[in-house]
Amino acid sequence: MNPNHRSFLANPRIIAMVLLSALPIPPCASAAEQKGDAAPGQKIFAERCQKCHGEDGSGNTDFGKALGAADLRSADIQKKSDAEFYELIEKGKKNMPPFEGTLSKTEINGLIVYVREIGKKQSDEKKQ
Repeated sequence: MNPNHRSFLANPRIIAMVLLSALPIPPCASAAEQKGDAAPGQKIFAERCQKCHGEDGSGNTDFGKALGAADLRSADIQKKSDAEFYELIEKGKKNMPPFEGTLSKTEINGLIVYVREIGKKQSDEKKQ
């Protein structure tokens, strides 16, 4: 073996690349679309969100009107990235309470999938 040859493991850049490649991808790394089953998110939505946002996500409930709840079906809401949705759910905004510590990352991601379904349903109904 060549004594001047350094082991690739002694190279800090290679060690850093190996370690970074082993890190998990953040929960909302894909900004365009979460894929998955909307059923778990629908259950959480019914328990935690429906009182203000309504069953259809319109925000057309007594609480929703009083608090100014967003219409989750609207184009302005649906164009938000998954990361933006995640932060809104986790941290809250204006009258919407934060769910950090109350909902897990998996549950928040499930809600995002379901809210995307609500928006898609609204869009499909408008096309008909």
